[in-house]
Amino acid sequence: MASIQERKNGNLPEYFPGKKDMLNNIVTFMAKKHPQALFAEFPVSPTSYDQGYRKITYEKLANAVNAAAWWIHEALGGPGKDFETLAYIGINDPRYNILVLAAVQAGYKLFLSSPRNSIAAHAHLFRSLDCKVLITPDPTSPLLGGVLSSHTLKVLKVPSIHDLLDGKADPYPFTKTFEEAKHEPFLVLHTSGSTGMPKPILWTHEWIAAYYNMSQLDPPSGFESQDRLFQNNRVFFLFPPFHAAALFTSLIGGIANQTAWIYPLAAAVPSAKVVVDGLKHTKADALAIPPPVVVDLVRQPDLAEYVSKNIDTLIYGGGDLPEAIGSVLTNKMNLLSVYGASEIGLPTAIRRSGTFPSEDWQYVHFHPEIGVEFRHVNENLFELCIVRHSDLEEHQPVFKLFPELQVYKTRDLYTPHPSKPDLWIYKGRADDIIVFLTGEKTNPTTFEHHISSHPEVKAALVIGTRRFQAGLLIELLQEKELAQAERATLIEKIWPAIHEANQVCPAHAKVAKTHILFVDPKKPMARAGKGTVQRQATISMYEQEIDALYADAKKMEPIINGDIERLSGPLTYESLNALVTKLVRKHTGWDKFDENANLYLLGLDSLQTLFLVRDIKLAINVPELAPSTVYTNPSITGLSKAILDISAQIQLSSRESDEHRKCSIEEHLAKHVKSIDELAITSSELKGNVATREPKKSYSSRVVILTGSTGSLGSYILDALLKDNSVSHIYCLNRSSDSKSVQIQQSKSRGLQSEFDDARVTFLSAKASEEHFGLEDAEYGKLVATSTDIILNGWPVNFNIPLSVFNDQFSGIVNFLRFAIQSKNHTSILFVSSISSVLGCESVCTIPEDIILTSDQLPPLPTGYGESKYIAERIFDYAAKKLLVDARIARVGQIAGPIHTTGIWNSREWFPSMIISSLHIGALPNTLGAKFDHIDWVPIDVLAEVLIELLFNDVSTDEKATVFHPYNPSTTSWSDLLPTVVETLSDLKSEPVEVVPYQEWLSRIRSDMESKDFDVEGIKRNPAVKLLDTYESLFKDEKRLDISTTRAQGGSQKLRGSQAIESKWMEDWCRGWFS
Repeated sequence: MASIQERKNGNLPEYFPGKKDMLNNIVTFMAKKHPQALFAEFPVSPTSYDQGYRKITYEKLANAVNAAAWWIHEALGGPGKDFETLAYIGINDPRYNILVLAAVQAGYKLFLSSPRNSIAAHAHLFRSLDCKVLITPDPTSPLLGGVLSSHTLKVLKVPSIHDLLDGKADPYPFTKTFEEAKHEPFLVLHTSGSTGMPKPILWTHEWIAAYYNMSQLDPPSGFESQDRLFQNNRVFFLFPPFHAAALFTSLIGGIANQTAWIYPLAAAVPSAKVVVDGLKHTKADALAIPPPVVVDLVRQPDLAEYVSKNIDTLIYGGGDLPEAIGSVLTNKMNLLSVYGASEIGLPTAIRRSGTFPSEDWQYVHFHPEIGVEFRHVNENLFELCIVRHSDLEEHQPVFKLFPELQVYKTRDLYTPHPSKPDLWIYKGRADDIIVFLTGEKTNPTTFEHHISSHPEVKAALVIGTRRFQAGLLIELLQEKELAQAERATLIEKIWPAIHEANQVCPAHAKVAKTHILFVDPKKPMARAGKGTVQRQATISMYEQEIDALYADAKKMEPIINGDIERLSGPLTYESLNALVTKLVRKHTGWDKFDENANLYLLGLDSLQTLFLVRDIKLAINVPELAPSTVYTNPSITGLSKAILDISAQIQLSSRESDEHRKCSIEEHLAKHVKSIDELAITSSELKGNVATREPKKSYSSRVVILTGSTGSLGSYILDALLKDNSVSHIYCLNRSSDSKSVQIQQSKSRGLQSEFDDARVTFLSAKASEEHFGLEDAEYGKLVATSTDIILNGWPVNFNIPLSVFNDQFSGIVNFLRFAIQSKNHTSILFVSSISSVLGCESVCTIPEDIILTSDQLPPLPTGYGESKYIAERIFDYAAKKLLVDARIARVGQIAGPIHTTGIWNSREWFPSMIISSLHIGALPNTLGAKFDHIDWVPIDVLAEVLIELLFNDVSTDEKATVFHPYNPSTTSWSDLLPTVVETLSDLKSEPVEVVPYQEWLSRIRSDMESKDFDVEGIKRNPAVKLLDTYESLFKDEKRLDISTTRAQGGSQKLRGSQAIESKWMEDWCRGWFS
């Protein structure tokens, strides 16, 4: 079996690495210096391997380029005057590469249009490029008939590949230097057009130089370059010749790496058999093929076996590969993933020296010197971005294409390896994310890969954007019309695979049998040139069928739910309890559960909630029943009582409702106060009847415990602690088992320190609600012995969940208080609370920096989140009095973006979303409402430093919790900042953005959402639609409450010296959201 070896630096051609020149000049150099060096091999016949392969040396390549340049010159009456565009659509042979170089030599530029483009797409591209000449092989493909009838083109028949190689051609004059020609065009490709008409992409000679410089970067010590696996080796490839992947490898990479690229049959459809038949007629060291061909190979074990005995390494790219498919091959050969895009090239990847780690075959490790950053999108998904650096620009080709950008966002999503830093696995395009009407999101690629692995399935596509439920499009391998009975039979045959995928996907993304649509064989899924399915184009193609699928499924609901009997007679608690229990079992599959248990803690999700409400309405007449009723009454008993109240039209008065909330808060509080009393009895610290609290010690070396470090504020707190010389060690306690890996990416994406020395930072997987935080006794004991301070920052930020869901957080607080009284250093605790814990105090003029009791008023806002923060404050206050711990509470208000780092203010928050939507609709609101027109926001990086000062300084109050309001004492107003925002958005939009009354602004947001073209892309352009309730509440005519900040200013020099939000900061934040 051939063995692929890395080429040593001593064998590098004179041009690499770092040499700037044009590929044409390099080919000429190679033809003179190494005339017999092999450039490529291709089958003699386009239809059969029987006549064997023909070699193309660099001497032959240079001759063919000269011959083709003279042919272009003569056919068009001379050299190009202004790099006129020549389109080429041919068969898969080396003429693609030859014509690219020949067009440059003759003063033109070649445009490679995919033969799979629609007639409309071809015409659009030709018009965009003012292309008047089409080069084709002889005979011209009948596929081009429609193109020629829709667009006037001069058609040139290119000589055969053998004629170009065999005829002796004089050198075509070409004397340009790189500096003279670096900004001139080399080649034109186009985007896939998956979300609209394709757009041209122009590579210049400067782009090419940057790309081959990138490909030749030396790996860091202890690593090997994946690019160098190609060097001086023979690679059989099956990428379409018009596709960027083929040009990266067979032309640019082939010359840069001195790789001999082996062509398949020119007229054959890419398949595993084409590969194997080719390997029987020539040798190769590696195989480079797109994922669909890899799948085809695995499905034919005899072909896979032959490849494994004749190929050492299989390289796939241009799409993702199902895990089940790749796992078969890793036992047979080395499997390697490559990633690339027309705009950025194939970013150089590295791997640790040694053998291929088979378990990590799906992961890629990018070279640290190409400017790759992964920026958090949601949950565990990160977008691959290329960040411009002046010292890296010579190997960052994308900024030769987009010189105005500082950051290029690829829209490609990755997830980090759970335990190995810098390894990333591709998870699809940002465009692939499905956003359901419930607001839930899912990345469908894993589901689709699982279904696509079924032997009868060619491709699968999950749908569901702006719908309540997921659906599934299936394209079968066997192309035939299906009768209704055959469809039902096929669903049953494929259902086990769908059921398996349903078991591991989020509940809101499960696919039902009623929501499966088979693709019409006469209308196959839309595909890119590399064979991968184009999601948006396919969904658009099947828009009517998908609408019908969901409509038919809706009609089937009464039949599907025929087991639901309407309750007759007067409703009773017992009958409702039985009904709700039955329906919960139906939609969750749970067998046994406590009727008093919180259904959401057990795992009920929003989609199941919708179905539950729908079915209850089918059984009883309660039109007022809504999902919010379930959210606020999340147990069987609570929901049954609530429905009974609704059906009897019993409406609690506002006062009664407040009393109910007050009782609920006091009940939760009493439970955990009791735990504090038990601590006081058993605590050895209090047996001596200590009457006063230990004074705050001044530590020269602090050991800090931080929870929630991977969140937004937590990442900045960690960064501030690292910069504080008095902090010797930080323990980050997070629930995630791979929090260090997540932290690295979160901090890096925010421009913060992302290298964490184990001697300074320890990441522990912990559960605060469990004994000893779920840590080993030795770990816990070390924390008890060494820690001096605790920052409790981790807390679920979800305004839709009820108070009862926060019980684990309250138990965690009690455990940290237990820890504090056990600790050797009388550990101080700072709890990061929220101003929502007291914003319900409408009877006061100024909210004091103090604990507010419920005797006269209900302090928190009516959300589970605000109420939970309020109860936490009360627990800390009680413990400060009873246990004499140093408890500090920071009620945080509106947090703004950073001002000292390159991080971007989280675009999903209410204010950034408002700005993004305002750019889209071309209008800004004239007010932010009474509560936010007065801007006392604190930048997030400043707030992190303020919180540390409030914890470290001796500003606590005796025998009670010390409360701070870290609000900005230097204020400004929306009206002061508005002109800057208007000017910035107008500049970004290239047209004036107006200021309108807030009700008109809201109306425009709604109108945009209700337009027929509004889709998942519309949500990205207009994210305010997801927060309409928030904006409604902001703009209510309410009085503004003053917030006392006296104690916070006294405890923090940073806060006292804070500047008001500046116009320049606002401009930077705005531009950051659109970069």
